Amino acid sequence: MVPYADQKTVFKRPPLGCRKIVLSTNVAVSFGTIDDVVYVIDSGRMKEKSYNPCNNVSTLQSSWVSKENAKQREGRAGRCRPGICYLFSKLRAASMLEFQVPEIKRMPIEELCLQVKLLDPDCKVEDFLQKTLDPPVSKAVNNAVRFLQDIGAFTQDEELTELGEKLGFLPVHPLTCKMLFFAILMNCLDPALTLACASDFKDPFVLPMQPNERQKATAARHELASLYGGQSDQLTLIAAFDCWRNAKKKGSRRTFLFTVLCFIKHYEFAVWHAYAASG
Repeated sequence: MVPYADQKTVFKRPPLGCRKIVLSTNVAVSFGTIDDVVYVIDSGRMKEKSYNPCNNVSTLQSSWVSKENAKQREGRAGRCRPGICYLFSKLRAASMLEFQVPEIKRMPIEELCLQVKLLDPDCKVEDFLQKTLDPPVSKAVNNAVRFLQDIGAFTQDEELTELGEKLGFLPVHPLTCKMLFFAILMNCLDPALTLACASDFKDPFVLPMQPNERQKATAARHELASLYGGQSDQLTLIAAFDCWRNAKKKGSRRTFLFTVLCFIKHYEFAVWHAYAASG
């Protein structure tokens, strides 16, 4: 994983006689214009979140891009001068979907179902969603409704509860919102806010490529978790964020040393800090 500060070097011109090669994920489509890019080699692949309503599991899968995505990638070449884009075979291109599958059909929809009931308390969620342009499958809706019933947001008759009304007011997943409410009651809001950030943002830990560096990163994470008497991912995140905030109070140099030694992305924790403060 390339640190955020180093990612900005893609905009710099290479020394005379050197060729700049940029390896990127699908983020390059919206990352901005790199004015000296002339050639684009498009693998036609991307990673996207996918939800299987049959086993109720979300995964990050590698899949083929749509024709629309391929057109956008092609546009990265020659933004400021004539360019060339190397693509896949015509047979592969012909088999691609015209557009990417909408999120409503490939993501869990608990938040959406809760918002539906807030908008129209008297409706049946599935009947409401069947009127959308790309309605989700019935199994996905049933899974979402059952989940909301399990956490007390819906009654067994699919009526919105008092708790459900409150869970819909925060722009986070209903289960995360319920955790925050319980954290307030139990006077432990600070670590709960950290976990809420962890559920909504990217992993703050750097995963080095070299085996020896990866071992150091793993050891650093274990040491952080042990500060709070355990080895769980949740304790690791809470300890890492608390240590980062303590280092931040002592100045930028101390913060930099901590993030380097513990293999942490400073930018991600800065976003968490701002998000938690605004909440």
